[in-house]
Amino acid sequence: MRMPAYLSNFRDCRYSLGGLSIDGPNSANYTAGRPIGSPSQGHWRYSDLPETAEVVVIGAGVVGCSVAYYLAREGVAVALLEREAIGSGASAHATGSLSLLGAEFSPGASFAIARASYAEFPQIVPELESATGMDLLYQRRPSLRLALDDDEADLIKSLMVWQQPHVTMRWIDAREVHAIEPRLSPSIVGGVYEEESAQLDSYRLNLALAQAAELKGAAILNREVIGLVASGSTISGVKTASGDMHCGSVVVAAGTWSRAFTPWLDFPVPVRPMKGERLLLNYPGDPLPALISSPRRGHMISRLDGLTSVGSTGGRDYDQKELFLGENFDRQPTESARLELLRRAIDVLPDLERAELVQQLAGSRPLSPDSKPIIGPVPGRDGVFLATGHTTKGIHLGPITGRIIADYICRGSTQVVSDMSEFLPDRFADFADGDFLANVPPVEE
Repeated sequence: MRMPAYLSNFRDCRYSLGGLSIDGPNSANYTAGRPIGSPSQGHWRYSDLPETAEVVVIGAGVVGCSVAYYLAREGVAVALLEREAIGSGASAHATGSLSLLGAEFSPGASFAIARASYAEFPQIVPELESATGMDLLYQRRPSLRLALDDDEADLIKSLMVWQQPHVTMRWIDAREVHAIEPRLSPSIVGGVYEEESAQLDSYRLNLALAQAAELKGAAILNREVIGLVASGSTISGVKTASGDMHCGSVVVAAGTWSRAFTPWLDFPVPVRPMKGERLLLNYPGDPLPALISSPRRGHMISRLDGLTSVGSTGGRDYDQKELFLGENFDRQPTESARLELLRRAIDVLPDLERAELVQQLAGSRPLSPDSKPIIGPVPGRDGVFLATGHTTKGIHLGPITGRIIADYICRGSTQVVSDMSEFLPDRFADFADGDFLANVPPVEE
């Protein structure tokens, strides 16, 4: 298909920000705008393999690093194991949007955990920035969830019925929408205005959590786990190519790769890869006054480094069999996704035709059968916990997941959420691989 004329401005370009070029596909290793601070790419210090630790955390994405940080803050001796690079899975490619709008959360415990984690960020961001010297590009802004037709309006209003008692929001008509942002499409029929939401750079958050955990005594190890050390039903360590490491507890926070632990645990970890892609644009217009999104067209966010984030693709864009049952964790950006994301964004904000493409990012997000995270102790196994399956909300739910796992390990239970049953691993005790497609709900960005 011939590229529409208005897309000719969007070109792959080598773009240098903060002294480091970011022209590689799928590269999570970039800095942008203001100095990121230490640790910088290529200078991360990995520890030697110790023989023992109180807790081993497997996976150094935002969830795993949050677990390590909250445990280290409690004085626990933590070893954080990562086979690739910090944030190399889904975390570094994420938008970093922190909002309670949309269909990602459901009434009850799901929305409660979302609100609890949102409330963590105003505390943990300055804590991390002070400890590490990094700028996480954290901004607190209003959100606009826009409808471009009656179907989208009906969807947004149906969600407001149960969200509005907990979040300060209101429906506004097209006139009010355009009073806030005149550049938006004339096709907009209205939207929900959320008085406060937030956004940050997910990769910087990931690095800051890792370094802050290390500053509190955690050891960060570049190792691949190839098995677990077990004595009967008790997990007492992990096997790596460099040798065994013994510990009191193991936390599996390996994102999409958590499924590999199923045979070692003799318990299902039903996580599948859900590819997501987004774009960073150089847009010459003034920054947007709110975090903008649409149920069918994704997000448009002006970041504090001057770039505009556009995205993202999700489960609705891919064949279900390839998405949920495939073994190929495809993390390569695609032209089809790039063109689709640009079309969607321009539908909402036509002036984005003037933007230039800076970077396209792709990652593999861990999708659980019910699109809810899997957090807590593994039934029938002593000393092992899961922290995975966060789907599109790993950044938003990372801090609260860290708190919950730290509570379980240090205190034996958690009061962060009054009802953890929606998130505990035991809900999948009888789950089989063939059940995945039958159970998974539609996924929205």
